[in-house]
Amino acid sequence: MNSDYEKRALIDTNTIKWQETENKNVLKKILSIKDKEETSFIKLNENSSLNQTKKINSVEIFVLEGTYINQYGEYPKGTYLRLPQEDESLVKSDKGFVIFRKTNFFTDKAQVIIDTNSSPWLPGQGNLEVQPLHEQTALVKWPKGEKFIPHKHWGGEEVLVLNGVFIDEYGEYPKGSWIRSPHLSEHFPYVNEETVIFVKTGHI
Repeated sequence: MNSDYEKRALIDTNTIKWQETENKNVLKKILSIKDKEETSFIKLNENSSLNQTKKINSVEIFVLEGTYINQYGEYPKGTYLRLPQEDESLVKSDKGFVIFRKTNFFTDKAQVIIDTNSSPWLPGQGNLEVQPLHEQTALVKWPKGEKFIPHKHWGGEEVLVLNGVFIDEYGEYPKGSWIRSPHLSEHFPYVNEETVIFVKTGHI
Protein backbone atom coordinates (compact mmCIF):
# COMPACT_ATOMS: atom_id res chain seq x y z
CA MET A 1 0.00 0.00 0.00
CA ASN A 2 1.45 3.36 -1.09
CA SER A 3 4.76 1.53 -1.55
CA ASP A 4 5.95 3.68 -4.47
CA TYR A 5 7.81 6.58 -2.87
CA GLU A 6 8.02 8.33 -6.25
CA LYS A 7 4.25 8.89 -6.24
CA ARG A 8 2.20 11.30 -4.15
CA ALA A 9 0.08 9.66 -1.45
CA LEU A 10 -2.87 11.20 0.38
CA ILE A 11 -5.12 9.67 3.04
CA ASP A 12 -7.75 11.34 5.20
CA THR A 13 -7.52 8.97 8.15
CA ASN A 14 -10.94 10.11 9.36
CA THR A 15 -12.52 8.30 6.40
CA ILE A 16 -10.85 4.89 6.75
CA LYS A 17 -11.79 2.18 9.23
CA TRP A 18 -9.62 0.68 11.94
CA GLN A 19 -8.32 -2.73 10.88
CA GLU A 20 -8.14 -5.66 13.26
CA THR A 21 -4.76 -7.30 13.91
CA GLU A 22 -3.68 -10.64 15.36
CA ASN A 23 -3.87 -8.98 18.78
CA LYS A 24 -7.55 -8.25 19.48
CA ASN A 25 -6.58 -5.21 21.57
CA VAL A 26 -4.63 -3.57 18.73
CA LEU A 27 -6.18 -1.80 15.73
CA LYS A 28 -4.36 -0.19 12.79
CA LYS A 29 -4.89 2.27 9.98
CA ILE A 30 -2.03 1.47 7.59
CA LEU A 31 -0.96 4.44 5.47
CA SER A 32 2.07 2.96 3.72
CA ILE A 33 3.93 -0.32 3.78
CA LYS A 34 7.00 -1.44 1.85
CA ASP A 35 9.09 -4.41 2.95
CA LYS A 36 9.68 -3.81 6.70
CA GLU A 37 8.92 -0.08 6.50
CA GLU A 38 5.45 0.80 7.74
CA THR A 39 3.65 4.09 8.39
CA SER A 40 0.42 3.74 10.34
CA PHE A 41 -1.96 4.87 13.04
CA ILE A 42 -2.08 2.38 15.91
CA LYS A 43 -4.81 2.18 18.54
CA LEU A 44 -4.27 0.19 21.73
CA ASN A 45 -7.16 -0.58 24.05
CA GLU A 46 -6.91 0.14 27.77
CA ASN A 47 -4.99 -2.25 30.02
CA SER A 48 -3.36 -3.92 27.01
CA SER A 49 0.06 -4.68 25.51
CA LEU A 50 1.04 -4.08 21.90
CA ASN A 51 2.56 -7.51 21.36
CA GLN A 52 2.65 -10.75 23.34
CA THR A 53 6.06 -11.74 21.99
CA LYS A 54 9.36 -9.89 21.82
CA LYS A 55 9.75 -7.86 18.62
CA ILE A 56 12.48 -5.23 18.16
CA ASN A 57 11.97 -2.30 15.77
CA SER A 58 13.34 1.15 15.17
CA VAL A 59 10.39 3.50 15.57
CA GLU A 60 9.41 7.13 15.16
CA ILE A 61 6.23 7.98 17.06
CA PHE A 62 3.95 10.91 17.76
CA VAL A 63 1.39 10.30 20.52
CA LEU A 64 -2.02 11.52 19.34
CA GLU A 65 -4.21 10.36 22.23
CA GLY A 66 -3.74 8.77 25.65
CA THR A 67 -0.50 7.74 27.34
CA TYR A 68 2.14 5.60 25.63
CA ILE A 69 4.19 3.33 27.91
CA ASN A 70 7.32 1.41 26.90
CA GLN A 71 10.62 0.28 28.43
CA TYR A 72 11.84 3.88 28.60
CA GLY A 73 8.92 5.53 30.40
CA GLU A 74 5.40 6.94 30.13
CA TYR A 75 4.60 9.52 27.47
CA PRO A 76 1.43 11.64 27.18
CA LYS A 77 -0.36 13.01 24.14
CA GLY A 78 1.97 15.34 22.25
CA THR A 79 5.17 13.36 22.86
CA TYR A 80 7.59 12.68 19.99
CA LEU A 81 9.80 9.58 20.23
CA ARG A 82 12.57 8.42 17.93
CA LEU A 83 13.94 5.12 19.22
CA PRO A 84 16.63 3.00 17.52
CA GLN A 85 15.36 -0.03 19.43
CA GLU A 86 12.00 -0.69 21.03
CA ASP A 87 10.54 -3.99 22.19
CA GLU A 88 6.85 -4.19 21.24
CA SER A 89 6.21 -6.68 24.05
CA LEU A 90 7.00 -3.89 26.55
CA VAL A 91 4.65 -1.34 24.95
CA LYS A 92 1.41 -0.97 26.89
CA SER A 93 -1.17 1.49 28.12
CA ASP A 94 -3.44 1.66 31.14
CA LYS A 95 -6.06 3.90 29.53
CA GLY A 96 -5.32 3.21 25.86
CA PHE A 97 -3.62 5.33 23.20
CA VAL A 98 -3.57 6.33 19.54
CA ILE A 99 -0.19 6.95 17.92
CA PHE A 100 1.25 7.85 14.54
CA ARG A 101 4.16 5.46 13.99
CA LYS A 102 6.86 4.96 11.37
CA THR A 103 8.61 1.62 11.77
CA ASN A 104 12.05 0.52 10.52
CA PHE A 105 12.88 3.63 8.49
CA PHE A 106 16.30 4.24 10.07
CA THR A 107 19.31 2.31 11.37
CA ASP A 108 21.34 4.97 13.20
CA LYS A 109 21.51 5.16 17.00
CA ALA A 110 20.16 8.67 17.63
CA GLN A 111 17.47 8.54 20.32
CA VAL A 112 15.13 11.50 20.81
CA ILE A 113 12.21 11.96 23.22
CA ILE A 114 10.47 15.36 23.34
CA ASP A 115 7.31 16.43 25.14
CA THR A 116 6.04 19.06 22.71
CA ASN A 117 3.51 20.27 25.29
CA SER A 118 6.33 21.92 27.24
CA SER A 119 8.83 22.67 24.45
CA PRO A 120 9.09 26.28 23.22
CA TRP A 121 7.90 27.42 19.80
CA LEU A 122 10.67 29.10 17.82
CA PRO A 123 10.32 31.71 15.05
CA GLY A 124 10.08 30.25 11.55
CA GLN A 125 9.76 31.73 8.10
CA GLY A 126 7.20 34.53 7.93
CA ASN A 127 4.81 34.17 10.86
CA LEU A 128 5.29 30.43 11.23
CA GLU A 129 6.39 28.94 14.56
CA VAL A 130 8.46 25.77 14.72
CA GLN A 131 9.33 23.06 17.23
CA PRO A 132 12.36 21.16 15.88
CA LEU A 133 12.18 17.45 16.73
CA HIS A 134 15.02 15.72 14.87
CA GLU A 135 17.04 16.91 11.87
CA GLN A 136 14.39 17.71 9.22
CA THR A 137 11.43 16.71 11.39
CA ALA A 138 9.38 19.34 13.20
CA LEU A 139 6.03 20.64 14.35
CA VAL A 140 4.98 23.78 12.47
CA LYS A 141 2.27 26.14 13.69
CA TRP A 142 0.55 28.24 11.04
CA PRO A 143 -1.35 31.33 12.24
CA LYS A 144 -4.71 32.17 10.69
CA GLY A 145 -4.37 33.39 7.09
CA GLU A 146 -0.68 32.51 6.73
CA LYS A 147 0.72 31.77 3.26
CA PHE A 148 4.06 30.08 2.61
CA ILE A 149 6.23 30.59 -0.46
CA PRO A 150 5.84 28.21 -3.43
CA HIS A 151 8.61 25.63 -3.05
CA LYS A 152 10.00 22.28 -4.17
CA HIS A 153 10.65 19.34 -1.86
CA TRP A 154 14.23 18.17 -2.21
CA GLY A 155 14.05 14.61 -0.92
CA GLY A 156 10.28 14.77 -0.56
CA GLU A 157 7.95 15.84 2.22
CA GLU A 158 5.57 14.07 4.60
CA VAL A 159 2.84 15.92 6.52
CA LEU A 160 0.38 14.86 9.20
CA VAL A 161 -2.22 17.51 10.05
CA LEU A 162 -2.62 17.65 13.84
CA ASN A 163 -5.03 20.59 14.10
CA GLY A 164 -6.83 22.92 11.71
CA VAL A 165 -6.92 22.61 7.91
CA PHE A 166 -3.79 22.59 5.72
CA ILE A 167 -4.37 23.84 2.16
CA ASP A 168 -2.51 24.00 -1.14
CA GLU A 169 -3.45 24.27 -4.80
CA TYR A 170 -4.32 20.56 -4.86
CA GLY A 171 -6.85 20.50 -2.04
CA GLU A 172 -7.77 21.03 1.60
CA TYR A 173 -6.54 18.64 4.28
CA PRO A 174 -8.33 18.55 7.66
CA LYS A 175 -6.99 17.25 10.97
CA GLY A 176 -5.95 13.62 10.51
CA SER A 177 -4.85 14.01 6.89
CA TRP A 178 -1.56 12.40 5.84
CA ILE A 179 0.23 13.63 2.72
CA ARG A 180 3.47 12.22 1.29
CA SER A 181 5.00 14.14 -1.61
CA PRO A 182 7.91 12.76 -3.66
CA HIS A 183 11.33 14.22 -4.45
CA LEU A 184 11.13 17.52 -6.36
CA SER A 185 7.36 17.83 -5.97
CA GLU A 186 6.18 21.39 -5.42
CA HIS A 187 3.22 23.27 -3.98
CA PHE A 188 2.04 26.58 -2.53
CA PRO A 189 0.66 25.87 0.98
CA TYR A 190 -1.47 28.18 3.10
CA VAL A 191 -4.13 28.13 5.82
CA ASN A 192 -7.32 30.01 6.61
CA GLU A 193 -7.34 29.06 10.30
CA GLU A 194 -4.64 28.28 12.85
CA THR A 195 -3.16 24.93 11.87
CA VAL A 196 -0.47 22.66 13.32
CA ILE A 197 1.31 20.03 11.24
CA PHE A 198 3.90 17.34 11.91
CA VAL A 199 6.32 17.48 8.98
CA LYS A 200 9.32 15.54 7.71
CA THR A 201 11.40 16.63 4.72
CA GLY A 202 14.34 15.26 2.75
CA HIS A 203 13.83 11.62 3.78
CA ILE A 204 12.08 10.11 0.76
